[in-house]
Amino acid sequence: MKIITLDNGILKVEISTLGAEVVNVEKDGVKKIWDGKEEIWKGHSPILFPICSCLLDGYYEYKGKKYNLKPHGFAKKMEFEVVSEEKTSATFLLSPNDETKEVYPFEFGFKAHFKLEDDKLCVYYIVENKGNEPMYYNVGCHEAYMFNGNMTDYSILFEGEDKIYNTIYGDNGLEQDKLEIELKDNKLNLSLDYFVGEFTHKGVKFNKDSIVIENVKNKRLTLLKGEEVEAELYFADFDHLVIWTCDKGFIAIEPWNGLPDFSNSNHKIEDKKSISKLDGNSTKTYYHSIIFN
Repeated sequence: MKIITLDNGILKVEISTLGAEVVNVEKDGVKKIWDGKEEIWKGHSPILFPICSCLLDGYYEYKGKKYNLKPHGFAKKMEFEVVSEEKTSATFLLSPNDETKEVYPFEFGFKAHFKLEDDKLCVYYIVENKGNEPMYYNVGCHEAYMFNGNMTDYSILFEGEDKIYNTIYGDNGLEQDKLEIELKDNKLNLSLDYFVGEFTHKGVKFNKDSIVIENVKNKRLTLLKGEEVEAELYFADFDHLVIWTCDKGFIAIEPWNGLPDFSNSNHKIEDKKSISKLDGNSTKTYYHSIIFN
């Protein structure tokens, strides 16, 4: 594992070759990304590939063969190759190996390219199908933003919206319902109550975990501390949005192209809800950016 540092005099960004994960962002000496306390959650901003979230019973099927794949896929646990490194940009590459082929039979290339533009971090995920047949996959982001103060001081601005809808799941992954969350002045005021504990809906008990917004309308969000802007996110290339935490110290705001399996899944990867399909010998790029204030 090696740490690659980008620095343009405004932002300092550190990226690990393990998972091509951004492990630190600093502006004016202030840390912006969760510092990965192991006793709470040791992640920072893992890349989700080739699935987002979990599979029903932990496996999928392709061409009659069963493949076990852990939640969020394998990219976050794999060592990436550094294919380019400059003062303000770097590109990392993950290629198939014996370990990935055991759980994912497709001939893929996955690049993560990071670039600094003033106070903006630009992130490009480049998915390549090197085979001749269609390739099926999900891809997602998982940046966790550190709180400098109390969680309840923070909110997420959904400009122009007065409500969002949270898809809730049972323990077996079944989509049970969509719960309406009222926004105040277009803001979701953050509280651990959204993420930790239990609740009952229509006589069924659920564990709180994430806010899952399918087919999110607003692809430009703002993280606020009081009325001050902490970060501005743009993610037009992603369909869904997940908001998650397990602690008062951070909030993860996660654009996804992918969803958890439902309990009626037939396990076939080509039929999985919100699966992406990439034709043979082709490439697709997914872009998102974060402005840190």
